[in-house]
Amino acid sequence: MNRRNFLKASAVSTAAFATTTLNAKESLSDEELKAISPTSLEAEFSVTENGNLEINKNQRLAFSRCFGCFDTCGVRVRIDNKTNSVLKVCGNPYSPATQDKPMDLNTPVKEAFLKLSAKNDEGLTTRATVCGRGNAVLDAINDPHRVTKCLKRVGKRGEKKWKTISYEQLVKEVCEGGDLFNEGYVEGLKDIRDLETIANKNYPDFGSKANQLFVSANSEQAARWSFMTRFAHSIWGTVNIGCKDAYCGHQQVAGCGMGSFDGTSEMALPSIDYEECKFAIFIGTNPGLSGVSLNAVGRRLAKAKQRDDFKYVVVDPILRSLTNEPTKTNGEWIPVKSGTDTAFIFALLNYIINNRLYFKNYLKTPSQEAANKIGQKNFTNATYLVVKEKSHPLYNKFLTADKLGVGSSEEKVVVDEKTNNYVSSSSKSLAKLYVDDFVMLNDGTKVKVVSAFSLLKKRVNEQTLESYSKYCNIPVSKIIQVAKEFTSHGQKVGIETNTGCNASDGSHFAYATTILNSLVGAHNAKGGLHHMGGVGFASMYDTSKEPLYNLMAFEHAHTSGFPAERSGDYEQSYEYKQKVAKGIDPYPANEAWTTTYTQENSGEALIAHANGSPFNFKAWISWSTNPLYNCSGLKPQVIESIKDVKKLPLFIAIDPYINETNIYADYIIPDTVQYEEWANARMWGSEYIADVACVPVVEPKTMKNEKNQHVCMEQFLIDVSKNLKLSGLGKNAAKDKYGNFIDIHTPEDYYIRLFANVAHTNEVLPNPTKEDLIYSSVHRVLPLLNSKLKDNEVGPTAFMLTRGGRYEDFGQRYEGEFLTSAIRMDTQFQIYNEGLASKKDSYHGEYFDGQPIFDVDRFWDGTRLDELYDKKEYPFSFSTFKSQLRSPYSVVLPRIVALTPTNFIQMNIEDARLLGLINGDTARVISVQGRFIEGIIQADNTVARYTIVIPTGYGHSAFGVDDTYIDGKVIKGIKQRAGGISVNEFNIIDPSRKGASLYRDKIFGCTARHGVPVKIAKI
Repeated sequence: MNRRNFLKASAVSTAAFATTTLNAKESLSDEELKAISPTSLEAEFSVTENGNLEINKNQRLAFSRCFGCFDTCGVRVRIDNKTNSVLKVCGNPYSPATQDKPMDLNTPVKEAFLKLSAKNDEGLTTRATVCGRGNAVLDAINDPHRVTKCLKRVGKRGEKKWKTISYEQLVKEVCEGGDLFNEGYVEGLKDIRDLETIANKNYPDFGSKANQLFVSANSEQAARWSFMTRFAHSIWGTVNIGCKDAYCGHQQVAGCGMGSFDGTSEMALPSIDYEECKFAIFIGTNPGLSGVSLNAVGRRLAKAKQRDDFKYVVVDPILRSLTNEPTKTNGEWIPVKSGTDTAFIFALLNYIINNRLYFKNYLKTPSQEAANKIGQKNFTNATYLVVKEKSHPLYNKFLTADKLGVGSSEEKVVVDEKTNNYVSSSSKSLAKLYVDDFVMLNDGTKVKVVSAFSLLKKRVNEQTLESYSKYCNIPVSKIIQVAKEFTSHGQKVGIETNTGCNASDGSHFAYATTILNSLVGAHNAKGGLHHMGGVGFASMYDTSKEPLYNLMAFEHAHTSGFPAERSGDYEQSYEYKQKVAKGIDPYPANEAWTTTYTQENSGEALIAHANGSPFNFKAWISWSTNPLYNCSGLKPQVIESIKDVKKLPLFIAIDPYINETNIYADYIIPDTVQYEEWANARMWGSEYIADVACVPVVEPKTMKNEKNQHVCMEQFLIDVSKNLKLSGLGKNAAKDKYGNFIDIHTPEDYYIRLFANVAHTNEVLPNPTKEDLIYSSVHRVLPLLNSKLKDNEVGPTAFMLTRGGRYEDFGQRYEGEFLTSAIRMDTQFQIYNEGLASKKDSYHGEYFDGQPIFDVDRFWDGTRLDELYDKKEYPFSFSTFKSQLRSPYSVVLPRIVALTPTNFIQMNIEDARLLGLINGDTARVISVQGRFIEGIIQADNTVARYTIVIPTGYGHSAFGVDDTYIDGKVIKGIKQRAGGISVNEFNIIDPSRKGASLYRDKIFGCTARHGVPVKIAKI
């Protein structure tokens, strides 16, 4: 790509300002603009002298969603009417993910566009933005290696040789089976879908043969994910459904959930209230780079940084964009050795608790009524008494009020601060924080009880401040400085994390950060933390079932058995019961179980397949996933079991591209990409309930079937269901609110009804104007809406599409010193999680502790890593991070590849000097298993000591890197896409597990990739 064309297409072109705001003709004439920037695009609109909007007849504009990463921001797309091609992508002014103050949904579309123009100088203040990925992602539509036809492999799996076949032939072959590849008979989906026959009689508790279909899917595509899981679970009847969450950042979300709710099945991920925050700690995250949308959050942070009363620190192994302004005095980078974040959090807890810097009265409130009396909006269980008598049934559980005759079995016990009496936790008075005593119960037994806060103090003092400091390599003086600052601004502080602390103790880390926030009462406070960000309508309302259409109203398949990944209660398993019946100690389990949360972990499902325990899968449907590239340590463990057609007889992929996983597929069904899809998803970056909703704004590039329908994931599942005569897709697939059956023969049959549900949820949206429909191009799909919906349902549904989705307005941001009730999460925050303490570790059979633990890294059996691997031989800790522009699919975007052609092995310059390494050297990073990756050294002072850091998203071996052969013709490879290092394949596994294994977080079974020991050598 030459520089001229690059700037023409690039969002960084200063000459392309006309494409990001709407032009007023009084500024410059068209001729003048053309002279200044001959390669710039025509403006989508212009504003006349009298203030009217004139449509560019050569273009149209439509609202859609971006999938350049998993934030799914709302965008507005400019389309060439002659070529039906996307010209440019900008932010949607109604989208909370691309504008920190989105326009009111009642603002007419025409008025919204006027506000984006230079008219009245509003363009800069009201414009909605997309990031670099969002500006480049349009290139994915016409990628030369995009799959647009149905492919069937020729030769062995992975040889990159394919032939095109008709869609109808593909559906028939995968359903009927046969000798499909001259390799022997292959069971088709029709034979595999057997809900009666046990898949493996040695493991009867893992269910029927139908469970030998494994489905991996993209969970970030919300409504499309729901469509896929609706098929897999409710229509087909398999329990083996996987996604990427457990090898991405689930341990942080679930860990924060443990600090926010009792139990282990909830999720939380609080964010800083930038508008009023005085001091923020970012750890394992950089706003806009790790999950939450750069566009809206970046704007809020930028405004906060302009305030003299706002300070922040970033605790991270590498200096990234948030702290790259050395002249600023309000921001500081604190380097931390990778994998030691928990030590830093425990150090803060240690100093704050020992010096009583916490919010005492807040922590003393045992109930909401008590919290109300002191003006607080939520409370904790810090004062609740935990039974510490091993012989008692309530050991490690809260003492219930009925045991002392002071309340019911649903209430807990606290000690009243004034009277020193044992009282019910529903008390309206303050309770004692520190209790360590014996109490006589009604039945005459005497038990030891300790308050949750006393247990916490004891826990954080198991190590000294100096010990924590040495472990994380952060000076004691710096820890004390941060602790004092964190406790010097009342509740207007917060600590925020995301997906960047994926060590083996990641869940403990996240739980501890939530407790740290609780110590100062930061949750829901003005300037503290809010918990409602990134929430979609489907999370708050049952939009799949109401209010207009029940899309789940069909006869569901009967599912049975544990998932192959072994999520569930081990003590309910056949293995456990057989061992007990034979008088054998049931612990350890033969395989590692996750007893806390059903992960839907694609990596662990494939590990189970590779081990043949409980069985090999007979078929795998992979939609828009790439676990062999993305899951740390997975590929070397499972690749042979995937290539082996005897172990995995049928592998079906649905994807726009051939990636590192589906390159081994037997069949590839082409799928739509952004701007071609029917989509409805939450926006990660919104502060409250918000969805992006869109229809195809350009015609899909995928082939059509004999019914003139574009092939895609949804159409394939519909036609498979029809072929197998399954209920839930096809005829009588759902019902309206009156009980009338509706058919689902095409994607729009489903999504238009889903849109109608969202548009009519809670407050029904109004009807759009004719101008709204035209300016947003929704008039093009109005006939479809009319054909699928009742007359009174069309208007609100069309209105939502004219805005590219909807969000709920929470009104005023604050109620006094707290966030408004709409964006608060009024709950009891957990200092001790009783639900966690009721779950057992599947190796030792011991209950988990109800509080976070700081410990050295260990394998499943408890073996310390440093017992097996000498720190002197492997002195570095490994870490990865997300770069600004790279994402799982961005390698197909030529502008992204041009801007970020490679990554580097990044390390501290002093560490490099001691090893004789300099910038530009080629080196090898070696894991404890002997696997290695090679790359170029970048040594400076922006990396923590004793840490090696490499960004993800590079080093691809698919996506068109090499030549691909289709119908005997070659599609030339693009070698630039192979640039850099792929970091996941070489990472550590768990030798204490049998056979293939992954190194995991012990509580939630999430794949751990940070803090693992490595060494480095010059080549």
